[in-house]
Amino acid sequence: MRHSASKRLFSSLSLIGVIVLATAHPLRADLVSVAFNFPNQFGASPLVSGPEPAATAANPLFGAANVWNNLTATFGVVNTNPAWTSLTNSTGAATGVDFSITGSVLPVDVYPFVSNPDPLRSEFIAWNSNASASGPQESTLISWTLSGLAANSTFDMCVYGSRADQNRSFNMTIEGTTIDIPTFVSSDSHPADCALFANLTSNASGVISGVGTGIGSNIGSANEANWSGFQIVQLSANVPEPPSRLMLLMIVVFVGGLTLKKSLLV
Repeated sequence: MRHSASKRLFSSLSLIGVIVLATAHPLRADLVSVAFNFPNQFGASPLVSGPEPAATAANPLFGAANVWNNLTATFGVVNTNPAWTSLTNSTGAATGVDFSITGSVLPVDVYPFVSNPDPLRSEFIAWNSNASASGPQESTLISWTLSGLAANSTFDMCVYGSRADQNRSFNMTIEGTTIDIPTFVSSDSHPADCALFANLTSNASGVISGVGTGIGSNIGSANEANWSGFQIVQLSANVPEPPSRLMLLMIVVFVGGLTLKKSLLV
């Protein structure tokens, strides 16, 4: 009888422990993919979807991409401080992630003006150029923020430059690391590429931010910065267990231990 009662008590305590632990915050593994969608009056690049080979080669986790966020804005009109909310993950499910830019950028789609247009790299936001009537309004650098990510977690991020009408590049700086983001003439044989920022860490508010800097003078278009999009995938989470939940689990274990001891002595 004593053994049977102890067994039942142990089963009950185990069930309570499982319930407590099951309510802990799950580890998120969201993959968010962002391209731009700025159709012009002459045509529009196809929407982007599916795995992107350069990012997948950099980290196979990017190969899970299916649904992309094709972010919209008006072609050829300078946009100041654009923001997009409620991005989706690779399955199309809402993540609560928002993306915002501080600065003035020009939405561009070079399709069908270039040969061999790339659906991802033919549309981009541009800055650091005064080559058009709208150019003088463009910023020489921009900052951006991703918010709503899992807090205190590690991410890899691949950043894409364009394949347009000129070889251009810009510097992207994230968490102290600066990488030159190459851009290429679409008719050249340069391989499609992405710049990998590895092991980024979101802050306690679930934010990662960065700065895009044009290289050289903004006179003309030779130094124009062209950003075609990015992918960001969560590698791990470091979310502390809520104190109240830990306290509850400790109480369950403590009380259960005393009760079990008492039942064995009876």
